[in-house]
Amino acid sequence: MRVDSEFTVGIHALLVYGFFDEDRITSDTVARSIGCNPVIVRKVFSKLSKAGLLRTGMGGARTVLAKPAEEISLRDVFLATEEEDAEAAFSMYPANLRCPIGKEIHGILSSRFRSAMDAMLEDLSRTTLADLIGELPPEKRRLPEELRT
Repeated sequence: MRVDSEFTVGIHALLVYGFFDEDRITSDTVARSIGCNPVIVRKVFSKLSKAGLLRTGMGGARTVLAKPAEEISLRDVFLATEEEDAEAAFSMYPANLRCPIGKEIHGILSSRFRSAMDAMLEDLSRTTLADLIGELPPEKRRLPEELRT
């Protein structure tokens, strides 16, 4: 299964806002931290905002986590940025319906893919943004100068 990079960009962005909570962070700051184009970060910000995970600031307002880091799970970030549909996540190919295997393969595998997706989502629900922040070095809670705008 291929998970799009928007999932990890979303986690990274939320970690930046959760860890450097005293600093003013922009999408450009996050893009520099990730090493990607700010357009990608803004696209992910839109998804995180729609999911109620990030509150983006307009004008002079600061962008902040929309709820406490303890209440944001990796499952939340995954569902905000990726497909929840097992068929889409596992990218089933169009099969030759004249072949007995090709005719049955989607039905045979779909319940297994759904089960795998459910197990993954359950596992992701057990890790919060606060758990990840707790693994970062607390003495580094100030945004490095090279990332400031």
